[in-house]
Amino acid sequence: MKSITEEYSAYSSLFLVDEAHYTELCSYLKKVTFKKDDFFLKEGEYCRYVGFLKCGLMRSFYNKDCKADINVNFHLDHSLITDYDSILFGIKSKINIKAIEDSEVFLLHKNHLQDLYRKDPYWQEFGRKMAEVVYLHAKRRVENLLCRSPEQRYHQLLLENPKIFQLMSQKHIASYLGIQPQSLSRIKRRIQKR
Repeated sequence: MKSITEEYSAYSSLFLVDEAHYTELCSYLKKVTFKKDDFFLKEGEYCRYVGFLKCGLMRSFYNKDCKADINVNFHLDHSLITDYDSILFGIKSKINIKAIEDSEVFLLHKNHLQDLYRKDPYWQEFGRKMAEVVYLHAKRRVENLLCRSPEQRYHQLLLENPKIFQLMSQKHIASYLGIQPQSLSRIKRRIQKR
C-alpha cells in the first residue's frame, strides 16, 4: 500500500493542493470508473461535481440539432472536468461530458467544495486555482479559434496532445478544430507532402 507521501507525489498536479491539505481533500473525494461511452454529465442535467480525471480520456461537446457534435475539449489524464457555469449558477448544463475510454475520476461534490471554502482561506485559494485552470484553458481555446488558421490549430493540437490523434476519430478532431473532416484530410495531405 502506498504511503500518503507517495500518493501525494503521484496526484499533486491533479488536485492542485499542497501536501498538508491532501488528506483532507481525499476525505471528500469519491473514486468512480466511467466505462467507455458513459456520461459524466448530460446536457439538461445540473452539474454537481468537479471531477479530477486520474486516467482515461473524455470529451466535452455540444450536440447541434442531434446531427453533429461540436467538440470543445478533450480531457486526458490529470485533467479537471466540470461545467463551471452549471455549478456556479445552479443552471442546467448545455454541454455533455462523455468517456471515450474507460476513465477513473475522483469526484468532489459541489456541496463539499462549499464546505471546504467555509473551513479555511486555503480552500478558497484552491477554488481560485481551479477556476484559473478552467479560465486559461477557455481563453486559449477562444484565441486559437479566432486567431489561428485551421492548419495552425492542427499543429498546436499535435504538439500539445499527440495522444489525441491515436485515440479520437477524425470527425471528433475536425469538430474540435472547427473544420469539416474533409478539410482535416486536406491539411494532413499537405503536411505529408512537405
